[in-house]
Amino acid sequence: MSSDDKTAVSAALDGFYEALNAMFKGDPNPLKNVYSHADDVTYLPAEGGLQVGWGAVFADWKLQADKSLGGTAEISDVHIVVGHDLAIANNVTHGHVKGPDGAAVNISIRESSAFRKENGSWKMIAHHADDFKLWEGVVGRSA
Repeated sequence: MSSDDKTAVSAALDGFYEALNAMFKGDPNPLKNVYSHADDVTYLPAEGGLQVGWGAVFADWKLQADKSLGGTAEISDVHIVVGHDLAIANNVTHGHVKGPDGAAVNISIRESSAFRKENGSWKMIAHHADDFKLWEGVVGRSA
């Protein structure tokens, strides 16, 4: 792993959250620049389900964008591991979005993202999110 690759993966992760914030405002298109458009990309949203392939992944993000939830997301506790052409990032996301009733909902989500180096650029190939507050009562500890 070179420090240049770690910096590039960190920038790709930041680009994902910039795109996510645009999606909250109703525009899913910046996600097109972040993701690989391959058939093997995956998305496991915090709400459940599994999307496989760029078409299905983007369709899910578009459905979310169509709700125009508003809000923002920021990350903390970032840990990145970079290999030759694959990288994994884990982080905690905090922020707020509007719920279906229009009220602001605070979010705290653990997330993992996988990136692949494609034609010299790091592209997201997998994203998984879960609501760790949901699990606090089950396992008896906070994240």
